[in-house]
Amino acid sequence: MEHLVGRIGTPRRVLIAGMGASFHAALWATHVLQARGIWAIAVEASELLHFSRLLFEGNDCVIVISQSGASAEILPLLDIVPPGVPVIGITNHPDGALGSASAVVLPIEAGAEATVASKTYLNTLACLWLLAEAWRPGEANESILSRVADAVEAIVDAREAVGSLWLERLSSIERLYFVGHGPHVATARQGAMMMGEWVKRPAIAAGIGAFRHGLIEVADEHCAVVVLGSGGVTARSTADLSAELAAYGTTVLAVSEGQVVHPARPPVRHFGELLSPLLDVVPMQVFAETLARTLGLEPQFRRIAKVVRSI
Repeated sequence: MEHLVGRIGTPRRVLIAGMGASFHAALWATHVLQARGIWAIAVEASELLHFSRLLFEGNDCVIVISQSGASAEILPLLDIVPPGVPVIGITNHPDGALGSASAVVLPIEAGAEATVASKTYLNTLACLWLLAEAWRPGEANESILSRVADAVEAIVDAREAVGSLWLERLSSIERLYFVGHGPHVATARQGAMMMGEWVKRPAIAAGIGAFRHGLIEVADEHCAVVVLGSGGVTARSTADLSAELAAYGTTVLAVSEGQVVHPARPPVRHFGELLSPLLDVVPMQVFAETLARTLGLEPQFRRIAKVVRSI
């Protein structure tokens, strides 16, 4: 990784763009970079095109994330990057349009995916972690990703039990919400999007603060909230929300590092808040697949294609 990004150098300010799962990965990456003292902001690629071009100014580089490297926003976005601002392209198809136009290409190497971004999403997070490590190493070195990968594998190996637990708790719920603070908001958004993509059921994602500022009014016995968190500075906020929701009769699934935990007890903390999202998203993927199979749904898109061609 160091030899790929070495000629760009460690940036002071970074703009990250993507759509869908790629944007959720970008949103998570801002927290990883900010923790290392690098100013970072994530913006949906379509909004950069239409409303937010001023955000290009003052950045040392632009990271563009796209699984296909060829969705409708990519070429128009690359056309408006200011001269002299290097683009780092993160894509599963490094020979595509994004890769060809980037100063540095970081391949996701997730293999083929036909529908929902599962391997692609996890590999993108890992790629972004390695990029942050190359720029400014954190407290944990690169080898920690090997332990994260082992933990992901353990969840996948236990997928039947994981799917059954989530199905038992959530399958009959009328309204489903995913919430968290900071880096967990990205996971919440990914979970809600997967429910729409995979199961064709609507779900809503929100930061815990935003949820408290209005959406909490829906909390009752017909509602379920997946609360994401792994301790840290927001541990009290997360625990307090879980307890309050339970008092309203709401089904609460507290998730920490991929495990369903008791909301009143300390969360699982082997990897910390920044790496927990790599684990938390896996049981959501398992649940979406399990519920879709239970409902007899084929794993396919109805309204979109794997490469979105309209902005």
